[in-house]
Amino acid sequence: THIDKWSDFSIRKYVAIVSLEQRQRYKDDFNAEYEEYRNLHSQIDKILKTFRRFDEQWKSLTPGSKAYQVKKDKTKKTVLHHHSVL
Repeated sequence: THIDKWSDFSIRKYVAIVSLEQRQRYKDDFNAEYEEYRNLHSQIDKILKTFRRFDEQWKSLTPGSKAYQVKKDKTKKTVLHHHSVL
């Protein structure tokens, strides 16, 4: 699960680079983690756009109306889906 993944996350401390091999290892580490960062950032951006759209739609609904309840149920479903994805 995503929680287990982040429990292993740690900030690495690097010492001064003294060899080409060491430089390559640091570069490989960075590139591996940067791709993961970009993927997570993309997922979060999509989720934010979805919730911004929901926010705009909520503004036009009357609390207690059928349309309001449908939107509320859809929002809950989306939240649960995104929670399971991340």
